[in-house]
Amino acid sequence: MKRGILAGKYLTGLMLLLGLLLVTSLTFTDPAQALTSIQDPPPAEETSPEVKEPVADEDDILGGDGGIPASEPAALEVIQRYLDAVGGRETLLSISDRVERFKNKKIDPTNETVMKMARFLKRTGEGVLMIREEWQLPGLGLTKNNEPLTFVQVYDGEKAWVKAMGAVSPLAGKTLIVFVWDKHIDDFFISFADNGYIASLKDDGEILGTPCKIVQLKAFAGNQVLNYAFSVDDGLLLSKTWSEGQAPAVVKKEVFYSEYTRIRFSDDRNRWVKVPTTKKIFEDGELSLEQNYDEIALNAGVSSTKFGRPEGRSFDEVRREREAERAKEQEGAQEATPKDGEKKPVWEKPKPKPKKPVWEKPKPKPAPKPAPVPTPVPAPDPAEDGR
Repeated sequence: MKRGILAGKYLTGLMLLLGLLLVTSLTFTDPAQALTSIQDPPPAEETSPEVKEPVADEDDILGGDGGIPASEPAALEVIQRYLDAVGGRETLLSISDRVERFKNKKIDPTNETVMKMARFLKRTGEGVLMIREEWQLPGLGLTKNNEPLTFVQVYDGEKAWVKAMGAVSPLAGKTLIVFVWDKHIDDFFISFADNGYIASLKDDGEILGTPCKIVQLKAFAGNQVLNYAFSVDDGLLLSKTWSEGQAPAVVKKEVFYSEYTRIRFSDDRNRWVKVPTTKKIFEDGELSLEQNYDEIALNAGVSSTKFGRPEGRSFDEVRREREAERAKEQEGAQEATPKDGEKKPVWEKPKPKPKKPVWEKPKPKPAPKPAPVPTPVPAPDPAEDGR
């Protein structure tokens, strides 16, 4: 295959790869959440000096807690029981780094795609979360021998990069929002209130035959509603349900959590947290993605250097090199084309190769016919001769 063709296939494949990863990430997250910002209300205006009234207290204007209504105590009790069941708030907050290795199996109507993933999380001294994800995907026909493709995304707390097919480029915009959103080194319910969610207790329910309490979380901006089902028996999270899209194209999404496993800390075997090692994601009742964890390590001493810029040339540099190679090949093709006035080579039609003789089995010779026996001529009669 020509290198110019490979260059075009390289760029096209990279775009397909980014699209696949974005779709997979969106299975778990809604980037609109990360774009939500709580606007400070305008300051209370004072009346004119002639009719001056007392200025309203700021807490009264904002609802008593920075503008976010309080969650229902009954819902907070269910959430606290869950946190206690998975190890406790203090234990979760003591996690300084986390390593996860798992498989994502994307399920389509016609095929299944398995992606191997490794995720590294680490808190900085300032409490900022650094993230690194390493993906290994099937070749998808983008390489000569269809070898697996590697894909790396890194966020060091300030800057982010993506490395795909050997090229490194900055990670920003919506793709960065999707990457960092909903990544927790401890647990989502540790900081849900700080992220602008309000909890309320709904009616009791049942998930796969297990009685549960339903807690509803609403984003303060009103752009998302999430329903969480917690087991009445042990307090563990069983499912999460929400909707995405605009009418009439609204998609109902569900995540079911199972196979809870006790994970002990690498630096203190007396500490542990419980983690669901299997997650199944459904879209409108159809299984869309299955996630199975192979390894989870806590406080294993992950180095901060893990979260630096991945090694490799910049994407722009690789792109320019590919374009230069393509231009050089096109120039060489033009030089090989005869100019006006030049004699064009006369191509002779190749002579056909002589056909090999077909040997036939010799026909048998006919048997010789017997020679006819001559009839004897009688001798002349002497008496007749004397006449």
